[in-house]
Amino acid sequence: MLDLDQQKVSLKFRDPENGKWADDEEGAVKTLTFSDEIVVPAGMPDFISLHIATWGRYDWEKCREDETLRQLFARKSFQHAERCRVHFARGHWELFDKESPSQHEGPVTPTSRLIDLYNLYTAGFSKFTLLPRGTYDRIHQRLTYAKTLDQSLVNDLAEHYLVSGRIVWLWKEIFFVRRSFISCYNFIQPLITVKYWKHEYREPAALTDKRFNELRQLYIDCFETLFRLLVLAMGFEVIIHHRKLEIPTKKGSMTLDQFEQLANAAKRDHIAKFPIEDLFMPFLETDFRNGIGHHAAHYEQEHDAIVIFDTKDAGTVSRVVGYTESCEKVLDLFAAFELAAMCHHDLHIYLGGRFT
Repeated sequence: MLDLDQQKVSLKFRDPENGKWADDEEGAVKTLTFSDEIVVPAGMPDFISLHIATWGRYDWEKCREDETLRQLFARKSFQHAERCRVHFARGHWELFDKESPSQHEGPVTPTSRLIDLYNLYTAGFSKFTLLPRGTYDRIHQRLTYAKTLDQSLVNDLAEHYLVSGRIVWLWKEIFFVRRSFISCYNFIQPLITVKYWKHEYREPAALTDKRFNELRQLYIDCFETLFRLLVLAMGFEVIIHHRKLEIPTKKGSMTLDQFEQLANAAKRDHIAKFPIEDLFMPFLETDFRNGIGHHAAHYEQEHDAIVIFDTKDAGTVSRVVGYTESCEKVLDLFAAFELAAMCHHDLHIYLGGRFT
């Protein structure tokens, strides 16, 4: 381990935490290069630093600018937003306004405060998901279109989510997942750099820090909450396409409550029939979710991969997924989750910020 003191312009080595120094290189079969900030390209030659190996692959200035914003949000702005969220939930308006002065012209109301709060979260996490602006616009257009087509049905949907307590449940689950993502961000941060790489320089890469257990739980929590959010998204879709709050089936239709009770794998078939399917379906991997949820799933160091077992046969390996690929799935799923969270935020704003 190398410690750099930039103020005194000095350095020193210390013993590694998960290994020991070798007396010589005799018998060595491979040189490993590590970094907590940069992914390791698969084709990187030995004895070349990661900075040199990845130089010129991407817009370094843009990446640095965006990463500065991500770190600012993760270390400061997110905690600020969380304090505001607590003040909002408790109705402590004076404390909320002290923490976050309203950005709206005119009178400050619970609704205007909630708009400011949700905009802060959405804008902040957009730097982590790096989704095109058009994807957010598509969700916003669907929500607006539903209100334009049948306001009374949107009223019914809003009241149902309010009275049933789903608005509150989703509020809690959404922010639980977001807190978990922030706490796990450093484990996958180098992988975001790859999104800035030029296409011609793309190649398989490895992450130095292996945190399967933490990322597994984040993936599972994100997956389950995403499917609950998609029930709400389907509510807006059936208003648009069928002018009712029921989902067509081969034998008739089912209510949103019945749809919510379906197994997640069964929900996919219904979601696939609506225009939003391309935004979510590629990331709704129920087999992967169930596989990593199995108690025997683990990280295998030799192959840098996640070993997944058959949920019906505990002793059978059903799939092996590279560790970096599994981390990419976490990032992709969280991006889909952020899009779906817009449905909850929009409906909550429509309710004037009420919880009961």
